[in-house]
Amino acid sequence: MPLREDEPVAVIGYMAQSLRYQGAGSSHINPTRLSQPLDFLPGVSYAPGCDERGDTTDALIAEAVRAAKAAKTAVVFAGLPGRYESEGFDRESMALPEGHNRLIQAVSAANPNTVVVLLCGAPVECPWADQVKAILYMGLPGQAGGEAIADLLYGRATPSGKLAETWPLRYEDCISSPYYGKTKDALYMEGIYVGYRYYDKAGKDVRWPFGYGLSYTKFGYTDLRVDGNTVTVTIQNIGNRIGAEIVQLYVEAPQNGLHCPVRELKGFQKVSLTPGEKKTVQFTLTDRDFSVWQDGWKVPVGDYTICVESSSRDLPLRQTIHVNGTALPVPPWQHGSFYETCAGAPTQALLEAAMGRPYTPEVLKKGSFTMDNTVEEMKDFSLVMKIMYKAVEKTIAKGFGGKADYDNPEFRMMMAASAGSSLRSMQTSGGLRDGIMQGILDMANGHFFRGIVRMIRG
Repeated sequence: MPLREDEPVAVIGYMAQSLRYQGAGSSHINPTRLSQPLDFLPGVSYAPGCDERGDTTDALIAEAVRAAKAAKTAVVFAGLPGRYESEGFDRESMALPEGHNRLIQAVSAANPNTVVVLLCGAPVECPWADQVKAILYMGLPGQAGGEAIADLLYGRATPSGKLAETWPLRYEDCISSPYYGKTKDALYMEGIYVGYRYYDKAGKDVRWPFGYGLSYTKFGYTDLRVDGNTVTVTIQNIGNRIGAEIVQLYVEAPQNGLHCPVRELKGFQKVSLTPGEKKTVQFTLTDRDFSVWQDGWKVPVGDYTICVESSSRDLPLRQTIHVNGTALPVPPWQHGSFYETCAGAPTQALLEAAMGRPYTPEVLKKGSFTMDNTVEEMKDFSLVMKIMYKAVEKTIAKGFGGKADYDNPEFRMMMAASAGSSLRSMQTSGGLRDGIMQGILDMANGHFFRGIVRMIRG
């Protein structure tokens, strides 16, 4: 990368002709125009490689391999189809469609100069990352994504984005993966150790760190100075192309037993530079940049390291300063725990110690349902709720050609917004009398006739 316009290129992947350019739900817009990548990549050969669902066949793979072998470079478009991610429901895994993984692996084996254009709204597992020459992560690029991708591929524009999330090697590396979604309440047992705050303190290998991103040029960092609360650093474009760098300022706190990450992002600036050009970037620190929460925001006394870097793990420049703060005691429950070391895994008992109170999860049981329960939760315990769930499903399906299409993200979102909402919410949004929903709730709890009477009385 960038590609040369005089060399043969094979473009592979359904998304090259039908771009995944936006999400579903409330983020959905009607574009004034919509560009497709193939319209801005003239002269390339094309093979679909998979279908719109992300599925593939041996025949589609074979066609893609033939196209890849005949070209200098193969560009594979892959990502998450709409049925994999949307407002209203969680992804079932961090994996790409199996068809996309198969396609990338087959094409990269056939052509060592394989580039992947990745289209998805969040991190995904990339088991093939070391087999390809470049990955252009576009996210969901909007209605002009087609020409934007072409400009980046051919170097008419220089990439300058940085990852706003850590990309783990696999979902199991996420500290919350064993317990997220296992209870009705979201238990944030990881506390403040979300994303890079966890991976960096635990010393866990990742696919790409927070703040990571490559360019078609290179940048040099020099002259880090910390003068009081002012931090300055010089950035130079040491490559041969115009480019922009996102300079990131991190503060590393003393690891003295208090509940705090190894380092935290405290500021960033984007700097555009011509080849050879230098600029001085300035940051201003405040007390909050050194504070932790312990019955209010407080600054722990100690030695802090100021780091200016291009990602949370690329640390070219560092300077240690002493901060005159407060000597804070370490809570007894915290000593040697996950919250101090990020070793092992958090537990519910440790969460309860941190909260200072016990947590009792709700157990779904007929006879104990309330207006805060959902039709979806109760349908496995109540025939009435099972019937109601089917009625909701059928009503929503009318807007989708009469089909309950769970591959359609809009359908799934609407089911989550209705059958996945509490009875109280359904009553409010539907403008129903209190007695109707209370009667249905009685029936769900096994009091059928009492529920009928309540519904009749309103």
